[in-house]
Amino acid sequence: MKKLLVPVLITALFSCKKDKSKDGGPAPVATAEYSFDSDDNSGLMFKDGESMEVMTSESRRYEIGKVLRVKAIDSVTIEVANFAPVDIQDATILLTIAGQARPVKLFKISKIRAHGIKTIKYPFTGTTTKFLDTDNKEVDLSAYKTSGIATSKVMFDFTGETDLIKKLKSLAKLKWTIKYHDFDPTDDPNNNWKENIDAKDVRRFTGFIINLAYLFQADTTRSVFINEPITSNEQVLMTTEQKSTAFQKMIDIPKFNCGVVVNVSGLGGGATFGVANHILNDYLTADVCFIVVHEMGHMIGYSHSSTMTYPSNPGNRGAVIATGNVYKQMLAQGAFPVKKTNYYKATDL
Repeated sequence: MKKLLVPVLITALFSCKKDKSKDGGPAPVATAEYSFDSDDNSGLMFKDGESMEVMTSESRRYEIGKVLRVKAIDSVTIEVANFAPVDIQDATILLTIAGQARPVKLFKISKIRAHGIKTIKYPFTGTTTKFLDTDNKEVDLSAYKTSGIATSKVMFDFTGETDLIKKLKSLAKLKWTIKYHDFDPTDDPNNNWKENIDAKDVRRFTGFIINLAYLFQADTTRSVFINEPITSNEQVLMTTEQKSTAFQKMIDIPKFNCGVVVNVSGLGGGATFGVANHILNDYLTADVCFIVVHEMGHMIGYSHSSTMTYPSNPGNRGAVIATGNVYKQMLAQGAFPVKKTNYYKATDL
């Protein structure tokens, strides 16, 4: 790690000295830049052979709006992890310290590879103690150089101007937290859960859940959903207000415990969200909403008697139809954040 970071920081400091103002004033603040793009400077999550215990651990839970996740390990150490199956470039990590008015631009990431993970020290524990906030005003963090900052007093986010980052940031509209789950710890052959989910299952799930979230953050999806004839569990047409409430409930689902099912195409209810491998295989090329929105309908309390889960017959109207139409449009337009062209492991597809 030192071999990688030291030259970057030295370059930044050298540039500061050269760029002193003509009147001899202080040099401008330079933001440190890191790369986590190879085996030399980062680890890899969801790698073939990684234990199911690690892949399904609580430490791997993340917010859908923060797939580029930074978390404090202790007062001086942070972990940077990319939960997307695509490389992310030109990101800036923001640090909010309790009591401070604005986030600080902690460091830049030139590139973090898909599912890359790395533990580093806070930059202010080294030679850099001056930073810029989001208004580009100088902030001195030298008070934390030795003691660090309590984990309870910090929050992190990321930002950037690339098309991918803007799409990933749009997912912050949703409340979803994502965790991959083993629903069959006893390997019971008589249930519908895959006995041992593997790294490939999780890798594909990471892209699928991002694209599903992108579908639901779109104003078009909300509009089409609210304008669709949808019936309640009592088989009564829902009002516009009731449909708006139902859609918001899907946005606000707090937890997705994600697993892989067999024998059926999906299972859902409460925080449980299971889909079959044919869904994970097809989400980049075909409309999968019939199954996945069906299960989300169960997660917010709708039964098979409602067209939240099955379309009307006759008529073929309902939530799975409306959302599916938008999904197909997004596929055709190449609008989703995760695509065949940027997914990092071709053998998964």
